Amino acid sequence: MASHKHSGPSRYKVGTMAEKFDCHYCRDPLQGKKYVEKDGHHCCLKCFDKFCANTCVECRKPISADSKEVHYKNRYWHEGCFRCSKCLHPLASETFVAKDNKILCNKCTTREDSLKCKGCFKPIVAGDQNVEYKGIVWHKDCFTCSNCKQVIGTGSFFPKGEDFYCTTCHEAKFAKHCVKCNKGLVKAPVWWPMKDNPGTTTASTAKNAP
Repeated sequence: MASHKHSGPSRYKVGTMAEKFDCHYCRDPLQGKKYVEKDGHHCCLKCFDKFCANTCVECRKPISADSKEVHYKNRYWHEGCFRCSKCLHPLASETFVAKDNKILCNKCTTREDSLKCKGCFKPIVAGDQNVEYKGIVWHKDCFTCSNCKQVIGTGSFFPKGEDFYCTTCHEAKFAKHCVKCNKGLVKAPVWWPMKDNPGTTTASTAKNAP
């Protein structure tokens, strides 16, 4: 996702009128007064705010000629209103990301796009140890046995539906037992380093987005 910078200056200029011009709208004399020139017309500041000023998409108030304006893709903000929609960090002089009609700083964009742990539902951020099984990701310490709640991490386990069992709990709950020795008849568990096993978990460390 690309970062953006806001668009260039608005197409009007503000100055003090030295000649004998009247306001295009109210016809009041402008000589010696502050005025705005836009689209070839001269107007007083009051009429500019009433008839010409862009409306800030954040506060819904006119952006007066004396205010600093930020605009991006035909949307306009007061400089102070152009902030990250998540953390409210000012972005008028920084790069930003536009996503789902929202303006986000780069840090909040990284948090929104980061993977979330299936166990605790919190983001997996740079430096976190995590495991993955069939496209689902957990923090390493959140990948636990559905029965005893002990951390499986990157150890051996048995998947059963949406649950995962350590070898001890799986044998106790599901294994058939030999009628002679009463020991469990178990199949080989899934074990993460076995790369040729389709039920492997992959251990990794999260890294910062480039």
